[in-house]
Amino acid sequence: MNDEVLPKTTAVEQPRVLIYCQHILGMGHLIRSMAIARALKQCAVTFINGGESLSGVEVPPWVSMENLPSISSDSEFQELKVHGHGTTLEQVQQVRKHRLMELYDAIRPDVLLIELFPFGRKRFAFELLPLLAHIRLAGGSTRVVCSLRDILVTKSDQIRHEDWVVSIMNQYFDLLLIHSDPTFQTLDETFSRCQDLRCDVQYTGFVTQDSETESDLPVGALTPLPQQIPLILASVGGGRVGYELLDNTVQASSLLTFPHRLAVFTGPYMPDQQYEALRRLASQHPHIEVQRFTPTFQALMQQAVLSISMAGYNTCMNVLKTGTRALVLPFTGHKNDEQTIRAKKLEKCGQLTVLEPEDLTPDRLAAKIAASLTMPHPGQHSINTEGGTHTTATIERLAAQMRIRPLAPDTMSTTVSSHQSDQWLMTLRQFLDAKEAEGHDLHLFLRDDDVDVDEDSLKQLLDLALARGVPMNLEIIPGRLTAAGTAVLKNTLRADHALLSLNQHGWMHSNHEPEGRKCEFGPSRSFTQQLTDIAQGKAILESTFEELFYPAFTPPWNRCTTDTYRALEELGFQVLSKDRGKDRLDEYRFKEISTTLDLYSWKEGARMKSSDEIIHTLIGQLEALPLVGLLLHHKVMTNDAFRFLDQLLCELTRHTVVRFHTFRTVLPLSQESQVTPR
Repeated sequence: MNDEVLPKTTAVEQPRVLIYCQHILGMGHLIRSMAIARALKQCAVTFINGGESLSGVEVPPWVSMENLPSISSDSEFQELKVHGHGTTLEQVQQVRKHRLMELYDAIRPDVLLIELFPFGRKRFAFELLPLLAHIRLAGGSTRVVCSLRDILVTKSDQIRHEDWVVSIMNQYFDLLLIHSDPTFQTLDETFSRCQDLRCDVQYTGFVTQDSETESDLPVGALTPLPQQIPLILASVGGGRVGYELLDNTVQASSLLTFPHRLAVFTGPYMPDQQYEALRRLASQHPHIEVQRFTPTFQALMQQAVLSISMAGYNTCMNVLKTGTRALVLPFTGHKNDEQTIRAKKLEKCGQLTVLEPEDLTPDRLAAKIAASLTMPHPGQHSINTEGGTHTTATIERLAAQMRIRPLAPDTMSTTVSSHQSDQWLMTLRQFLDAKEAEGHDLHLFLRDDDVDVDEDSLKQLLDLALARGVPMNLEIIPGRLTAAGTAVLKNTLRADHALLSLNQHGWMHSNHEPEGRKCEFGPSRSFTQQLTDIAQGKAILESTFEELFYPAFTPPWNRCTTDTYRALEELGFQVLSKDRGKDRLDEYRFKEISTTLDLYSWKEGARMKSSDEIIHTLIGQLEALPLVGLLLHHKVMTNDAFRFLDQLLCELTRHTVVRFHTFRTVLPLSQESQVTPR
C-alpha cells in the first residue's frame, strides 16, 4: 500500500478512526457522518465515502477522504446504479471490496464506525461482511461501532430483517450508537428486537452540524440585499427527490404580497433538467436565487425567517438548533414513513408545521407561508442536540482503550511477520511461483462436513470464506439442521451467493451398522430405506434454501453402497462426494467429485496432520491430479488449525493460477474434460 491512504495528520499518539458512510439517495447520511468526523479533532480520521462525492463539503485537516467508486439508487430504492462509464455493478463491487480491505490493512484503525449497516444498506453486505470477517480474524485489534439515526424504515419482511440485524450485530459489532434523544424517540419504536442485542447500546442525543465550524465561513453566494428584507430558505437535501416542492415554492413566492428574498438549494444530485427548469422559472423574479449546494446551510437558516424543506434528519436538526420557523414535507416514497414519524412528533412539540401533499399548489403553499410568518418563533425545547459531543467522547474513549489493550494471544491475524518464516509456507510459495511462471492453472475445492447448528467454529470458517474470498462446499446434515444454523449460512450468502455451495450430508448422520465400521447408508439398510432418508433430507434443504441448495451428496463417514448410488440417481443428484478411491464411478448420471486430502487423521481420534505433511501431500497432488479436494472439519478445528488454514488460503489466493471451485462450478469443467489427469 502507498502512504497516501493514511490520514493526512497521522501522529503516533493519535487514535486512528475509520468511518464508512454509504449514501445512495440523499446526502443526509453523509452530512451526519461528516459532522461526527469534524468533531473527532483529537483523532486521525479516514472517511470512506461510498456514494457520489460532494465537493462542497468542508473537510478539516485531521480527516482524509477516500471516495470509493460510487454507487447510488433510484428514488424507490429498487435499483443500484454505478456512475463510471464502461463498468458494470459487479465490477465496481469487486473493486470496492478489495479497496476496503486495502484501506483497513493500511490504517489498522482503533475504531471502525459504520453508518446504518446492518440496520440498513443490506445490499452492501458484499463488501461489509468480508471486511467485518477480516477484522474478526485479526483478533479484536479494532472496535466496530454502528452509527444509527433515530428512526428506522419498516421493511416488508420485518421479522426476517430483524433476525438478520440481531445476528450480524451480535457477531461483529462492539457498540451501537443511536443518534437520538430517548425522551423523544427510542429505537424500539421502529425496531422490536433491541433486548436481543448483546453489544453495548448508547443514546448520544441528536447529531447536528457544528455551527462553530460554519461561523468562519462566508454565508453562501447570495446576492446582497438589505438586511431588513426577510430571507426564506427552501431546500430538498440531496435533490434526487423534492423537485415538486421547490417548483411550487418558487411559484408561491411570486404570489406573496410582501417583500422577501427566496434562496433555493436543489441539492447536488437533482437531475440537470429539473435544476435548469427551476433556474429558468426563478430568472423571472429578481428576488429568487437557485443554487445547488452551500456548506453554510445552518448559518443561512439562522438568518432566515422561514425554512421550507423535506423532513430529513439533518434539516430537522437544523430547525431545532436555529429555532427557525419551518414548513416540512415528509418523503413517503417506497412506503417510507421515517420522515413522517419525525415530522409529526416535532409538530406536536410546536417546532414546525407539516405540509400535506395537497398543499403542493402555488396558491395553498403561498397561504401556508404567509400564515407561518404571522406565528411566533418555536418555543424552547428540551430535546438533546449534543449528539456530536457525546459521540466524539465515546469514540475517543474507546480508541484510547484499544491503544493500551494487549492483542489477544490467540489472534488469527496472518499479517504478523513471524508467521511468514514457517518453512512449509516458503516451500508452498516457491512451488506456486514456479506454476505461476508456467501459467498452468491449479484447480482446488474445499469441503467441510457436519454442518448443522450455529457454533463459533462454523462462524470462524465462514469468516475465512468471506475475508479471503474463497468459495467452500458445506455438507449439511438436514435432519439436525437448526434455525440458527440456517440463519448463519444465509447471512454469509448475503455477501455473495456464489461463495458457498450448500449440499446434503446424509440424513441424520446416524450409524445403522450393528458391527464394523460406522455407516448411515451401509449394507444393513435396504434401497427403500436409503431412498426415503435421502429424499426427506433433500426436501428439507430444498425448501429451506431454495435455489441456494445444490444437489450434491456426501455420505456420512464417506461410506455408502450401490443402493445409495441408485437412490441418488433416482433423486436427481448431480454430484457424489466422498473420499477419492482407486475406482471411479462412471456408470451413473451423477459425477463423483471426491476429496483427495484430509487435514486430519482419525485412527486415534481427530488429530490434525503436521503442516509439513499437509503441504508435502498438497504439492504432490497439485502436480499429479487435475483436481484437488481439501477436506475440513470445523467441529474439531482449534485456533491453531484455523490459523494454519488462513495462512494456506492467503498464500493460495495470492497466485492467479489457483482456481477455487464449488461443486457447481467444477462440474462443467469435469464434464468438458478441462480438468483431466496429467
